[in-house]
Amino acid sequence: MAKCTALHNNPPEMAKATFSVKSEWNGGFSVTSRSKDFRIGNQNIQRDTDYVMKNDFPNQFAGKGSGPTICESCMGSLAACLTQTIVAHATSTGNQIDSISIDVEGDVDLRDFTNIAKDVRPGAQQFRVNIKINSNTASKEQINELYEIGKKFSPAFDTLTNGTSVVIVGS
Repeated sequence: MAKCTALHNNPPEMAKATFSVKSEWNGGFSVTSRSKDFRIGNQNIQRDTDYVMKNDFPNQFAGKGSGPTICESCMGSLAACLTQTIVAHATSTGNQIDSISIDVEGDVDLRDFTNIAKDVRPGAQQFRVNIKINSNTASKEQINELYEIGKKFSPAFDTLTNGTSVVIVGS
């Protein structure tokens, strides 16, 4: 695994990255989001690929089912971030991982989102994460440590469990 060049032999400000996503409504409940370039420190990084994500509601919720729900995308992002965090730390400590699978299940009560009930949160009430790490060489203790490392160092896990500042600016 390649080392992150922004973190090694550079001033701390070079470890600060700024990512952006641009989203557009497609009608109904369909939204397309795109990401491409980002910044590390004060340096703009241009990627060759424009990454596209499409979200929608299922037909049962008046959508067209043209993509996963935002909740599913959020759960997928959490699972991906936990996986990447575990892999990065396993690699840096010399632990060989043969496979990682993460299943995430979440509950959302749509009554507040649709303004039917005011006594429930519009967001997910809980995510349940089941992580399975397989390794032919790591001990049970090393595997258990990787579970804890995932929770401790995953940016997505931290953001979801500790919250983050969100500033909405209209134009």
